[in-house]
Amino acid sequence: MIIRGTSMWARVLEGQPNNLSNKYQVDVCNLSSEVVKQLESSGVPIKNDEERGSFVTAKAVRPPRVMDASKRLWDDTIIGNGSTIKISAKPYDWTYKGKSGVSLGLNQLMVVNLVEYEMEELDAEESDTEDEVI
Repeated sequence: MIIRGTSMWARVLEGQPNNLSNKYQVDVCNLSSEVVKQLESSGVPIKNDEERGSFVTAKAVRPPRVMDASKRLWDDTIIGNGSTIKISAKPYDWTYKGKSGVSLGLNQLMVVNLVEYEMEELDAEESDTEDEVI
C-alpha cells in the first residue's frame, strides 16, 4: 500500500527511534479521502485533529529504507514536520495484553519535498536577568 501525505514527528533514521515506543515511526498527515477509505477498509484506525488533519502512524521495529524523490538513499538530514512524503506500508493484525487491533507497518519512506528541521536557538543570558516569557 502506497500512502502520500505530509510528515509529522518522523523518527525513521537509523539509531533514532521514537523515545516512547522505541520504534521507527512517522505520522503521515493530511491524507486524501481516497486513502482514508482504503485504510479504513483494511481496518487501520484513522486519527484526526486540527494540526494534522486525517492521519495515521506507521511504525517499524527496524529502520525503514529512506530515500529522496530520485530513489537515492537518504543521508542523515532530519525530516522536518510538513515535508511531503510517500510511504510503502502494510496493515497487520496485532494482539497484546488482551487487546487487539490493526496497525500500519512501515517498509519504506520517500521524501518528495523536504522541509528542513530547524531548532530554535537560544540567546546567551546574563546571570542577573529575571524570568520572562517571550
